[in-house]
Amino acid sequence: MRKTSALAVMLFLGFLLASCEHESEQVNGTTKVCFPSEVLPPIKSNCAMSGCHTGSGELLALNTYNDILKIVTPGKPSKSKLHDVLTANPNSEKFMPPNSSGLAKKYIDYISLWILQGAKDLDTSNVTFAANVQPIIDTYCRSCHSGAEPSGGINLIDYTSIKECVESGRLLGSIEHLTDYSPMPKNKDKLCDCNIAEIIKWINNGMPNN
Repeated sequence: MRKTSALAVMLFLGFLLASCEHESEQVNGTTKVCFPSEVLPPIKSNCAMSGCHTGSGELLALNTYNDILKIVTPGKPSKSKLHDVLTANPNSEKFMPPNSSGLAKKYIDYISLWILQGAKDLDTSNVTFAANVQPIIDTYCRSCHSGAEPSGGINLIDYTSIKECVESGRLLGSIEHLTDYSPMPKNKDKLCDCNIAEIIKWINNGMPNN
């Protein structure tokens, strides 16, 4: 009986390992990487420079999302030429950018995670309150704007309170760092383009509680 059980376990593990070879690489992070804010800028400033990947010479242009996607395999950094050249041995010919110390680690991490997450451009085609807006507010705002004495007297704990803040103009004014509004998140960088775009899309859709 024990031999039969052991054999069954071994067969199952063998099947599991074999099937895993055909799956996409796993995403080692949950924060959504924003292509316009976190991927494109370092590539343009380090690769799409005069004499390099501008599209004016023989080298592949790296100015836009569609340009960059040509050297990326969505879901698989190890199969992507972009990731390969950025993480190559600095002494090798394929290392990029040449004659440099390479991109900062944080930018390579952004690019790696972006590829793992599917290498998507800015996408607001399916924005909902529960899946997009609420998580952004919870991550960047709720620590200050909740509890018995929320900062500025503004609570952002649920759909109703967030909707009221939008209707007053204070939410967009703050996250877009507009004049006459207190920039939020307080003492931190402005939200990335993708987060702001998702909130604006939800607002333009009528702020549904979906």
